[in-house]
Amino acid sequence: MNISVTGPRGADVDIGLTAYTMLAIKSFAKQLGISRLKTDIVVRIHRSLTVDRGQSEGLCEALDNRTFIIDVALFGNWLSTLAHEMVHVKQFAKGELDPALSRWKSNKYCDKIEYWDQPWEKEARRLQHKLVLEFEKV
Repeated sequence: MNISVTGPRGADVDIGLTAYTMLAIKSFAKQLGISRLKTDIVVRIHRSLTVDRGQSEGLCEALDNRTFIIDVALFGNWLSTLAHEMVHVKQFAKGELDPALSRWKSNKYCDKIEYWDQPWEKEARRLQHKLVLEFEKV
């Protein structure tokens, strides 16, 4: 697994924050059973409350089934948001969720499902706090 941590436009991020982020990503990946997959994960840390004009605190984009970009807003519960987005990495990498967000575990979904009712979001919300609690035990 290759991990890089940058600012939203490739800017440098504080070395301590970079190291902590990388440790968290490795812990979340291990807990999710994807630490041995050959993946490239770019984490972009935004020094703001949201990453997309006030809509969300985090985003995960699958460029393919092994390359991912995670955007995380630092001013919020960023570690929990990072864990949430790593659940999406697992979903994409294991083929549970397609990049178009139209298939979940071989079931077809339409885009009319409310955000909070989407099964991939339910799983991410269910797991994010567990992942953080386990990481913080170390």
